[in-house]
Amino acid sequence: MNKILIVLLFLTNAVVAQQIEQTYRNPVIQGDLPDPTVIRVGSNYYAAGTTSDFAPSYPLYHSTDLINWDRIGAVFNTPPAWIKGDCWAPELFYNDGTYYVYYTARKKSDNISCIGVATTKDITKGFTDHGPMIEWGNEAIDAHVFKDDDGKLYITWKAYGLANRPIEILASELSADGLSLVGEHFTLTDPAKGWIERGDEGQVLMKRNGYYYLFYSVGGCCDNRCSYRVHVARSKSLKGDWEQLEPNPILQGGDLWRCSGHGTIVQSPDGRFFYLYHAYHAYDFEFVGRQGLLDELVWDKKTGWPYFKNGDRPSAQAPVPFKNTVQRKEVNITDNFSSDQYDTYWQWDMNFSKPVVSKQKDKLTIENTQDGFCFWGVNTRTSNYTLETSVTPAGSNFKGLTVYGGPNNFIALGVEGSTVKIINKNREKSDIYTQSIGKADTVYLKVESFGGRLYKFYWSTDNSTWKVYPSNDTNIDGSKLPQWGKGLRIGFLLDGKGKAEFSRFDMIAR
Repeated sequence: MNKILIVLLFLTNAVVAQQIEQTYRNPVIQGDLPDPTVIRVGSNYYAAGTTSDFAPSYPLYHSTDLINWDRIGAVFNTPPAWIKGDCWAPELFYNDGTYYVYYTARKKSDNISCIGVATTKDITKGFTDHGPMIEWGNEAIDAHVFKDDDGKLYITWKAYGLANRPIEILASELSADGLSLVGEHFTLTDPAKGWIERGDEGQVLMKRNGYYYLFYSVGGCCDNRCSYRVHVARSKSLKGDWEQLEPNPILQGGDLWRCSGHGTIVQSPDGRFFYLYHAYHAYDFEFVGRQGLLDELVWDKKTGWPYFKNGDRPSAQAPVPFKNTVQRKEVNITDNFSSDQYDTYWQWDMNFSKPVVSKQKDKLTIENTQDGFCFWGVNTRTSNYTLETSVTPAGSNFKGLTVYGGPNNFIALGVEGSTVKIINKNREKSDIYTQSIGKADTVYLKVESFGGRLYKFYWSTDNSTWKVYPSNDTNIDGSKLPQWGKGLRIGFLLDGKGKAEFSRFDMIAR
């Protein structure tokens, strides 16, 4: 009897293990990654996304199964000199041995967003920038490149600020080398031909069974009032009349994931289609940001219209794209600076000076070479976490941990000389806490985040006895920290010229 029971338990566990193995959970790329793009080259998949004013610009990811992604670098380790910020919506494209990225950025010269292009033969070694390519009206954003059956290349983009014209998705033929426009542009979304215009953007163009399909996102994209969703249209001719599938979107927000959209479609070797897109988690929302989700796209055999295999809401859990793959989930970041494991995740703010960073003997040294602040940090992957470090208090400049929304919105706990301080900046800077530490070789700093909205701050000189602010029973309200379109970052903040030495950085999910 016992032997039979053991066998039954073994078989049950095997079935459960197999079921777990054959599914994945969204997100497939954790943390803030708006406007994701994805391509396949052979058996390799590459993805990138928006970084706004954080650099390195447009992080690059690699995968062989679409659900496990490794960060392999960035398009630009240092942004091109002409870029001011707003590094949005990169679009990866591969053609005849060359990798392209068509990206949105704001120009220093006139503060207008336009579309630039960069290329490389080896995606792991960065891109060579070719500068602005499309400058159109008050703003040209959200590039997407399409290769037609005859081999011609086309680029589409969202344009607005044109005289007496609404927001439009425009298109143009591309030169064979992909670096310039050919001939006259044309519109894909012409209200004069009955197109229902709703600020369409984040478009994807593809061809299947004689139809051109245009997937596009509408609604508010980028804060907790968002209404983002995906619609689709089709046409027999690229320049012809488009039929919109109305009135319902094919993908919209659900109970767990909200405001889904602005993605890219990639085809697997066996002919299936997958959509990598962004959405807000219903709980974490802008405190983590728009994360990378994946869902399979299929076509109705009778009507020819596409739909998502698991319904019109983002999947919480779905079958893995490829059998015998298991999804990794890596929420924590524990960096003691003894390896390069997390080197590609660290970012700086383009609004401040770029810090000089070096590692030696399991320590991280950050130098601020200019007056004012500088930031060095990473994306959060959850809104409930504990963040810890230890810092050498030598020097008179402020140095410590920060929960960071932008140059005018952050809270930082750190050491300035022989004083522990908490800085709260909401446009204006204020010191909300100061305490003398006396003589100490090392100061231990800790931040607790509760839903990304509430915070407690701790410090210690012996890593045993901790002082807490504001108190054990209250918290600091950080609900105004996130800025439009950006998830929070966490990391190190320095104020004033000088160096800081840290021995570790631990973000542990709570």
